Amino acid sequence: VTQYLNTMDSFETLDDALTYLIHIGYLAYNEEDESCRIPNMEISREWANAVATMSDYEATDEIIKSSKELLAATLKGDEEAVAKALDESHIHVTSNRSYNNEDALQSAIYLAYIYAQNKYTVVKEMTAGKGFADVVFIPFVPDLPAMIVELKHNKSAESALDQIKDKKYFDSLKDYKGGLLFVGVNYDEKDKTHECRIERFEK
Repeated sequence: VTQYLNTMDSFETLDDALTYLIHIGYLAYNEEDESCRIPNMEISREWANAVATMSDYEATDEIIKSSKELLAATLKGDEEAVAKALDESHIHVTSNRSYNNEDALQSAIYLAYIYAQNKYTVVKEMTAGKGFADVVFIPFVPDLPAMIVELKHNKSAESALDQIKDKKYFDSLKDYKGGLLFVGVNYDEKDKTHECRIERFEK
């Protein structure tokens, strides 16, 4: 975002639109990495509700629907459904050049679980135990388990689960009293497929 504009009738560039949304508080701006984000959960929910009712946003609505189904599958422990959903998400967020990039894998995970932000605080690379957990989901809705997701590349989903346990990533949730889900995900570069293992852990 490099320019300032505070009217809605003369947008000419993406910067114009983003600057306006920042100005009225619908987006927050991070000066360090020059990125925009939805600033809070209330606005995120309103955005999801708005696009779900507009035919022009059918593709976005489908992403949200798929994300909702993915969260439900994860909570049920349906490893096969989770792996398949991540295959689809990975295709949507990457090009052929970046498909095997580990950052692309993390972006695919984040997009795939975007609906979870209606029920969870989602923290990427959270300081936990003896290292950093790739993605941690902390529920603010009652009766939902917290989730720790660890990603692997050309290894195994089982090794991702082992890392969660060996490095005690769950220690970061020591004040959380509910159940926990450990979700190990591996991306196989050769087959371009994901593997998932899910374990339930009661503190």
